[in-house]
Amino acid sequence: MSASAAATVVTAAQKAQNFASQTVETARTEVLKEPLGFIKILQLFLALLAFATAASGGSELAFNRRCPNTSVNVLYIGKYNYPYDLKNAPLNPKQKECSDLKADRTTISTDSKNIVSSAQFFVFTGVTAFLYSIAFLIIYIFFRHKYNNIVYFPLIDFVSTCIFSIFWFAGSIAWSKAVSDLQHYTKLEFIIESMSFCNKININCYGNKNPTYTNLIVSCILGFGNLILWIGDVWFVIKETSWYKLRNQMNQESNNVASNNPISTSDINISAHYNPNDKI
Repeated sequence: MSASAAATVVTAAQKAQNFASQTVETARTEVLKEPLGFIKILQLFLALLAFATAASGGSELAFNRRCPNTSVNVLYIGKYNYPYDLKNAPLNPKQKECSDLKADRTTISTDSKNIVSSAQFFVFTGVTAFLYSIAFLIIYIFFRHKYNNIVYFPLIDFVSTCIFSIFWFAGSIAWSKAVSDLQHYTKLEFIIESMSFCNKININCYGNKNPTYTNLIVSCILGFGNLILWIGDVWFVIKETSWYKLRNQMNQESNNVASNNPISTSDINISAHYNPNDKI
């Protein structure tokens, strides 16, 4: 390595060290005690829990089919995972099928409606909200002076908070409907009724294992919890914008002018004099 290259590396390292030390010195952890920072922490954890539970809501179901004129029971197992595409979720026998008739399909359902798109949008909203909360927490703590002095930071924060509020509103409603549809299509009674080989004479199909929906239901609750947090955060973020501060300052100045120059009724002398000789 040449001397000039080594000097360049040393200079860059010194600049990075100076920047890191200045950043640490300007860190303001007390902002986490303020509503603006505290809500961001709640948004971070709630968004993490929302997309984590939504993406880990996979489960397994099973039912038996008794072969005709025998005592053999064939176990059929279905599994589904995120993004819950039931049209491609496998439903296969664990052992050799009955000789009379095979299953009329090898997937849990032939229709998934909008379950996949709703799940993907909900998880996308959760992941982006999580990353956004981390980014602005860093700005609040280490670059608070720039957040207060650069007009675009609060404006971006306000617009983004409004957008995420809309996303959580649309995503939570769509995901709740998708979870309801998923529960319907993975219900053992519905699957057995929709399988034609279970509707033959002397054929007995019965449930063996029901799927679980705990994570999916919890994710719906967390979605609406995120919605409440982000809508509430709009008020605290708008207070940081320049137009709100300017409007508040103008109101204070007008109040100060009014308090310094009060108008008293004693200062106003209104008198009326009637002269009969005056012409009307």
